[in-house]
Order: sequence, then C-alpha cells, then structure tokens
Amino acid sequence: MSNRQTGTVKWFNDEKGFGF
Repeated sequence: MSNRQTGTVKWFNDEKGFGF
C-alpha cells in the first residue's frame, strides 16, 4: 500500500469511523 493511499485511509478512518 502506498503512503498516499495509507494517508487517505487514515483520514477516512478518523472522519467516518471506518475500521480500516
């Protein structure tokens, strides 16, 4: 997984509460 994609997942998790 690329760093950019990981960063996107991080904000998704923080913002939406997804369990990534």
